Amino acid sequence: MLGTGMTIAALLLLYAIPEFDLGSFHFRRINLLTDIIKKEPKPNLTSLDTTPKIQPVYTDTCKQGLVCVEDYTADTSGLDIFLAALDKSNTELVRIAYFADSYVEGDIMLDPLRDTMQAVFGGNGVGYVPLTSEVAAFRQTIGHTYQGWQTYSIVGQKSSAHPLGPAGFTFVPTEGSLTAYKPSRKRRLNYLPSAKLFYGNTEGADVVMNGADTLHLGAHYNIAQLSLGESTQSLTLATDSLSHADFYGVSFESKTGICVDNLSMRGNSGVGLGAVSERMYRNFDSIHPYKLVVLAYGLNVASDKAENYDWYIRSMNKVIPMIKRAFPNSSILLVGCSDRGAKVETDFKTMPGLKEFIDVQRKLAADNQVCFWNMFEAMGGDSTMVEWASTTPPLANKDYTHLTFYGGRKVADLLMGTLLYEREKYLRRKKKA
Repeated sequence: MLGTGMTIAALLLLYAIPEFDLGSFHFRRINLLTDIIKKEPKPNLTSLDTTPKIQPVYTDTCKQGLVCVEDYTADTSGLDIFLAALDKSNTELVRIAYFADSYVEGDIMLDPLRDTMQAVFGGNGVGYVPLTSEVAAFRQTIGHTYQGWQTYSIVGQKSSAHPLGPAGFTFVPTEGSLTAYKPSRKRRLNYLPSAKLFYGNTEGADVVMNGADTLHLGAHYNIAQLSLGESTQSLTLATDSLSHADFYGVSFESKTGICVDNLSMRGNSGVGLGAVSERMYRNFDSIHPYKLVVLAYGLNVASDKAENYDWYIRSMNKVIPMIKRAFPNSSILLVGCSDRGAKVETDFKTMPGLKEFIDVQRKLAADNQVCFWNMFEAMGGDSTMVEWASTTPPLANKDYTHLTFYGGRKVADLLMGTLLYEREKYLRRKKKA
């Protein structure tokens, strides 16, 4: 009896400990009296002004079963640059930049999206790959090993002497730096097509390719590219600390068709894109131009504890215009946050406040006159992640936040269906013009 009393007393004392995070561990306050203690209501995020200044104009209604793109551009031509480029994919390369967080790392979702787009519009190759990657062993679309690089990034260590590259990473060689790539067994990815190395901030440096060919990198103070040749079954790049240069990544792409660059970074809220200079983005676009730039963030921002998102709104109202200026020949698509589950009372369901945050994202798209796609709605809305984590095979992980590869395929199909329908509408408008 005494032991039971002491246990209850200890558990009650735990309620006095506030919630805290330690690395990936989150301590949630324990309350044995949850059913009899009246909880204070959470701040009402719906009091935020999330009404867009303008409403999207639809040329026709959306097809049943799809969630269409909301076009907030002044003349509702927000996707036209990208859609027009698709008409030329048999003779030109159409690149897509997908800036995102951990939701698509390892090419979950982007692998099936890339594969389907290349099947429809042509092309092969995995696109842009950084010199190192914390998900290299997890990624199934390219074999990737490395050693000996000092890494600077948006969410990690930074250095004014080594400006961040276009994907938010910069890699500086140390003694014995080496990176090796091998193709996967997947269709359209089973060899390495035309490869390009991106580097900069150097007065000249040497790189040894495949253990034999020494490549001299000329002086470039922002970002430059060097062709590494055509179609190969492996690629190894080696250098050392005597090569005073910044390295960013390698692109594997065909001459025509579709290229989807996965520019994701774990922990990035989207605000971090502002840590990369506009000049860097502009120069990257001049040598590696895109037709569609996707901004897909939210997992590292949405919170059931947030009283408002003023800080995020202020920051993204600077980031989005900068992206528009840096990529002037691209359509810009802001993708709303996916569903995210959380424990509410005794059950797991959509995290409180998530839908209000998505309204914030929609307003950001409207106020900055770019396009918006509501991924949350497309996935099925409330408690989708909880349901997906319980399917066989599971479509989502038990963190109720991240997709499995099966779930990635499902979301990719949803986005692909929307893009194909947007193209169908574009072709109808073009025919009437």
